[in-house]
Amino acid sequence: MNNELMIDIETTGNKVGCKVLSLGAFGFDKNGNQTEFYRRFAIDKQAEAGLTDEQATMEWWKKQSEQARDEAFSGTTDPAEGIGEFRLWFFENFSTGRFDNFRAWSCGLDFDFPILQNFMRAFGFSFPWQFWQQYDYRTIKNLFPFIKEDEGNVLKHTALEDAKAQMRGLRSFLTKLYLARKNGTINF
Repeated sequence: MNNELMIDIETTGNKVGCKVLSLGAFGFDKNGNQTEFYRRFAIDKQAEAGLTDEQATMEWWKKQSEQARDEAFSGTTDPAEGIGEFRLWFFENFSTGRFDNFRAWSCGLDFDFPILQNFMRAFGFSFPWQFWQQYDYRTIKNLFPFIKEDEGNVLKHTALEDAKAQMRGLRSFLTKLYLARKNGTINF
């Protein structure tokens, strides 16, 4: 597996324009090596940039474990600095040319990607990949529920750990699909 990236974010809402508490990215770079990125963002500058909290999400956070809340809300990285670091890490590790077979995954095309894109734009950065390179892990997980067992996530609501767990599930699915095709039990 190479040139595959899983993204996960923790936020203060579920719509574009909310604050991003953390960004976790885990993948296999253009050479097939595992690589990861994790930043927890300070929220004060996000309010100055016009990003907001949603009441329902803030109520949801109150119901999560103290460990999860502490991890999510104790970020100190300046958002612009952290995004710059993410972009640098991304371009050093992934090849995203039009014919490079790069894929960015998240658990839902309607959540992580649009919120992250808006967050990046709020601090003067463009998205580092194209819309046709975005894939939805949530759909695969819902169609094939056995994948959830293969994730093995123990630290819920921690962006990097969630990204790693989702990548484990995706790898398990792709491996099983490849073996089924190789063994002739699926032909396509």
